[in-house]
Amino acid sequence: MKVTVLASGSKGNSTLVETIDKIILIDAGLPFVNLEKRLDRKFPKIDVLILTHSHTDHTKGMGSVIKKFKPLILTRSEEVINELGDLNVYSDDELVFEDTSVSLFPLSHDTPCSGVLIKEEDKELVYITDTGYINRRILTKIKDKDIYVMESNHDVEMLRNGRYPFFLQQRILGDKGHLSNEDSCMYLNEVIGPRTKYIVLAHLSEENNTEDMVKEASKSLKKRVKKIYIARQNESIETIEV
Repeated sequence: MKVTVLASGSKGNSTLVETIDKIILIDAGLPFVNLEKRLDRKFPKIDVLILTHSHTDHTKGMGSVIKKFKPLILTRSEEVINELGDLNVYSDDELVFEDTSVSLFPLSHDTPCSGVLIKEEDKELVYITDTGYINRRILTKIKDKDIYVMESNHDVEMLRNGRYPFFLQQRILGDKGHLSNEDSCMYLNEVIGPRTKYIVLAHLSEENNTEDMVKEASKSLKKRVKKIYIARQNESIETIEV
């Protein structure tokens, strides 16, 4: 399994997952022409496009991806389903292929949103962004996987002392908002295990977070995994392979 976070942040999110038999794109928050520039090799043909929810930083490039590749589309978002109409859209909780399975699970955001679990033989990836909390049932489902891409959206004090209006601060801090650095690392400390090799901390707020703050908050994780990456808005991270 190969994983490349192509873009992550409030201006666009997209992650490429390559397995033995399927090429999967999680979200299309940038037009394909921009995504293509982020990969240091020829962009593979997308078989499956997963759209986690309807917010434009996850969907605004979906038209260009769909037009170019005509992939199978997996989403639980009624807004996205209605927008796409009669295209090849599936709203199943799980799709199973020969060597790869993809399952969606519910998150807590201000619009219906899904987390993603992708399994290739004995390798597993968990992808979670845009949620205010993770419930106990989901935590049990995602324990001890190989790779986690996990939202680490904001520093609480930076958000509270920043320029966002109070109502927006409350939305971000609430159960249907986003995970703080501390929340993200708390959940990760609970779910990572002996199999876990890589963590990608993602969806950082440009207004209410810094990479240094994320690194400080994630110190407790460093000795438990092979490497921790911080995903960025304007450039991809290196391809991770397990």
